[in-house]
Amino acid sequence: MLCCGKPDCCRENILQKSGLDDSVPRVDRELTWVDVAGLFPAPQECLAAFFAIAAAEVLSGAKPANLIRIVNRRLPCGRRMYQLWQKYGSDLLKNSPLSAKPMQTEEDSVLLLIYRSDLLERRLSGRTMQAFLARQGYPQSLSLEKTLQHLQKSFGRGVPHEVGMFLGYPAKDVKGFMAQVSEPWQGRGMWRIYGPPTRSLRLSDLYRTKRQEMISKLSTERFPFQLLQAA
Repeated sequence: MLCCGKPDCCRENILQKSGLDDSVPRVDRELTWVDVAGLFPAPQECLAAFFAIAAAEVLSGAKPANLIRIVNRRLPCGRRMYQLWQKYGSDLLKNSPLSAKPMQTEEDSVLLLIYRSDLLERRLSGRTMQAFLARQGYPQSLSLEKTLQHLQKSFGRGVPHEVGMFLGYPAKDVKGFMAQVSEPWQGRGMWRIYGPPTRSLRLSDLYRTKRQEMISKLSTERFPFQLLQAA
């Protein structure tokens, strides 16, 4: 049975393929940016709410980083987020635990790595991460600044496969995608899953849950700047 591309469909196929029961907590119908976009007509609030949702897992501490591509096209809120980022981006994260580093910049889009320095530094300090990145030619020792500079250069050749390690994906899944281990491919959720799927599915569900919690907060509290500063 082919995966239809929807989280629940892929999830069920992975569980069926691996012979597991459905004991991993399930996420119901997911809310998106579209569901709350109309609540933030002011340009800066619109941008802040967009980033609070896009980086919700990172703000919560569940995930070290996210990749966010901002394109110069009109979104359902009626605004062009790329233009808002160009105008207000430098001030947006000043009082936030989040940092942003452009990985790719084109005429009408930018690909940002949104990260929390404390979480990414902790991730980099692990032996698994250090050994993995050393094999990919990253500088030793792994200071955050030098590592991100190297990652940024790697994006000049396309999206580097090792970026999954920065995004908090399980090492077995990143290595499986890069054909560094012989774990069988189980299917695709938020990322491609290889080998035993339970931990990967739980982690994927956690990330989605944190995003849903952020959207819920925005729909009731409507204070995107305060939510961007929370950690």
